[in-house]
Formats: sequence, structure tokens, C-alpha cells
Amino acid sequence: MAVACACLLQSELVNYERVKEYCLKVLEKQNSNFKATYRAGIAFYHLGDYGNALLYLKEARSREPTDTNVLRYIQLTEMKVQRSCQRERKGFKEVIG
Repeated sequence: MAVACACLLQSELVNYERVKEYCLKVLEKQNSNFKATYRAGIAFYHLGDYGNALLYLKEARSREPTDTNVLRYIQLTEMKVQRSCQRERKGFKEVIG
């Protein structure tokens, strides 16, 4: 099952929904599987679910604190969250006037 996760990420058009599903199935059986945790984080990131992306990516970081790919995706996700919050605040100000 973990191999299926990796293979899905290698295709040209990645189906992140399927990657997420496979990785979550792996984690049900092997909750300490670093690669499935990291790949689930990537899938959630690309699906726009930044809260879950951070959850899985930070869990991956706790297992491999120096993995540069994990650190990079955490930074990217945090930037997306910041931008999203800024847009929400801007929209809220426009509504209030």
C-alpha cells in the first residue's frame, strides 16, 4: 500500500485525492509510517486543506526533524494559511465598510 502512495506521486497528473486515501489507509495500519505521514501532508496541501496538511507535516517533522522536504512543505503551507487569513480579513473589512 505504501508503494502505491509513492507511485501515485510519480505520475504526471497526480490524483492527490487518491494519494490521500492510500496514505490514510497505510496510517490506519502503521501509524508511525513516516513516508505515509509526509505524503498525506503533501496531498492535503495540494487539495487546499492546509489545516490537515500542517497536522501531518508537523507529525512528519517530529519523526524526521531535518528532512528538508518536510520543512519546505511546512513553510509553503504556513504561507498559504497566512495569505488565506489576509484575504479573509480584507474581505471582512470590505463587508463592514
